[in-house]
Amino acid sequence: MDTKESKYVSYIKDRYPQLDISKVECNFTDGMHGDIVIVNEKDVFKFARYDWSAGYIENEVNIIKLIGRDFSIYVPKAEPVEKGIARFNYIKGEPLYRNTLFQLGNRMQEMVAEQLAMFLKQLHSIPLKAERIKNLSECQATMSQEEWLTKFEEIERKVFPYCDSYSKEYYRQIFRPLLQDERFMDYQPVLIHGDLMPYHIIFNKNTNRISGIIDFGLSGLGDPAYDVGILLDNYGETFVKRMSRYYKSIISYLDRARFYAFVNNLLWAESVSDMLVTRDFTNFRIPAKDRDIMPIGTRWFDIKG
Repeated sequence: MDTKESKYVSYIKDRYPQLDISKVECNFTDGMHGDIVIVNEKDVFKFARYDWSAGYIENEVNIIKLIGRDFSIYVPKAEPVEKGIARFNYIKGEPLYRNTLFQLGNRMQEMVAEQLAMFLKQLHSIPLKAERIKNLSECQATMSQEEWLTKFEEIERKVFPYCDSYSKEYYRQIFRPLLQDERFMDYQPVLIHGDLMPYHIIFNKNTNRISGIIDFGLSGLGDPAYDVGILLDNYGETFVKRMSRYYKSIISYLDRARFYAFVNNLLWAESVSDMLVTRDFTNFRIPAKDRDIMPIGTRWFDIKG
């Protein structure tokens, strides 16, 4: 047991002396803001890695309490322990890897598409005028069209020196719709997950069903297309098209979702360029990416149902 793991386990034992700890699993690499300690495959303790990241854990607890239990996919219970520390119940399963999803039969893929679509439809439909969410903050990923264009200027300055002429034009085309349509990024804010990556979608191979959605630390008010864009980036357009049968608003979000999916790689490249300048690669990660995304502006003519 290394020093960090020993420190966390000692804290949990002191805080919860009634827990008979027989098994401990730690994850100190996947999360950007927190360290995870799983006890007895029953309780998940999340510790803020930095002083400034305590707010993400507090936000996650607040969001989970806010949305309640009325979801078609299970959301873990959350309990604040103290600043920067929270306790959640453990959900058995594994991340919904792209390969796992597409190795399922056609009917099973359809069931998973329906599950995810209904989860997003329910999440995005929570009334914003309700008293319980009137103080909800913006999702960490929320940016205006003007802010995105400013971001592209930063990307040109930081990333383009490492690009060939083909890549530069490829990236310019991603932002061209924002330059051509001043209302391209217009949307009605809703409650979004904000980080719906495969490792936050827990899948049960025994039932071939999603057993839970986790990690709401970045959740808040934002563009519903952002959640769709993350799924588009990881599972591709064919699968998201399946989801649109059960959440028809996805069709109207599609071009913005494509933008978010395409720009994600650029944001990663920008972070790497910053690391090159500062020589600080502490949080460097090499992502695994697949692609099944049509160009922005492409229409789905054969949507059914």
